[in-house]
Amino acid sequence: MQTKVTFGFRKNRGRLLQLLLQHLTWYPCMQVQDAYKLLYQGVMGAEHISSNQQEFLHQLEIEFESLSATAGQQLVEPIRVDQALFRLNLRAYKSEHTSIDLLIPYFLDTLLIDYGTKAELIGTWQTFIRICDKDLSEPFPDPEVKQFSQWLEQEDYPAVHHSEVYRREYLPAYRLIAAQFIPLLGVTNAG
Repeated sequence: MQTKVTFGFRKNRGRLLQLLLQHLTWYPCMQVQDAYKLLYQGVMGAEHISSNQQEFLHQLEIEFESLSATAGQQLVEPIRVDQALFRLNLRAYKSEHTSIDLLIPYFLDTLLIDYGTKAELIGTWQTFIRICDKDLSEPFPDPEVKQFSQWLEQEDYPAVHHSEVYRREYLPAYRLIAAQFIPLLGVTNAG
């Protein structure tokens, strides 16, 4: 059963700015590509990886086994202004749990939620461009935003990986999880 969650990012410019500023506080080396990934995931959810659940679970198990547990990191991070969807930090989770078995149904159920459309993603990106022009020109310079925007248009707004800088600095290891599952995680550092 698919669920539809909608929340107009374009209509919530101030809240979108707050979301971006929060992520910049956590990840000051964020690049334009990483901001787009954040917005993409917030609008589109995990839909770009949901085509093969067995592969998703296999990759999750391999990644989880290879990670070192890191206590003290943020466990969940909002990626939508309505706080309906989060990134769950696997390293932080592993600091309290040795298995991901509890997470699997929550991740799979999150894959079934329909969060947004390509049109909403494009509108959200246009809002991001305006925010950069007024409020975030220092971390996201206009030439970089314009160049990345042109690439997005040419490629029809695809899913992307984190930038090399982001991967090197922060070693991201997370999966998306719907807000309604967070209270069920059985952890003490959920926020």
